Amino acid sequence: MTFHIGAMMPDRSLDESELIQAITKVATDLGRLCDQPIQKKTPTLDIVFLLPSRQEKADFIGLRLHSFDTVGQILRIESAVPEKMVTSIHAKRFVIAIMLDAIDAAREFFREQYILFDASEHQALVGLVSTKEQLSIN
Repeated sequence: MTFHIGAMMPDRSLDESELIQAITKVATDLGRLCDQPIQKKTPTLDIVFLLPSRQEKADFIGLRLHSFDTVGQILRIESAVPEKMVTSIHAKRFVIAIMLDAIDAAREFFREQYILFDASEHQALVGLVSTKEQLSIN
């Protein structure tokens, strides 16, 4: 898979939140698109959503590049989730927007590292997931 998405939850009460449901839905939709050619290419983007709690929250705003595994060709990107987004009805749109931002950040990172990365194909894949959302709304 070209995308891995997941969440760091400091509090188990977040398990049923709108955001976790949105992350699960997007991950499921991506899994259903496993026949797309881009899904079999590297590098892989590992996007981790850092959910806030009363005790813990990310020490940054937005996205940050966490690490790059040169052997597995996996770029880990972290997203600090604003507290209001955890329960928002727009959680899935937020997940999609973060994925698109992560692609932009990855494009720049891989360009600087002289590593081939097909940002347009990644964006097209996210577009397919986003289109599925629009179809389910209508």
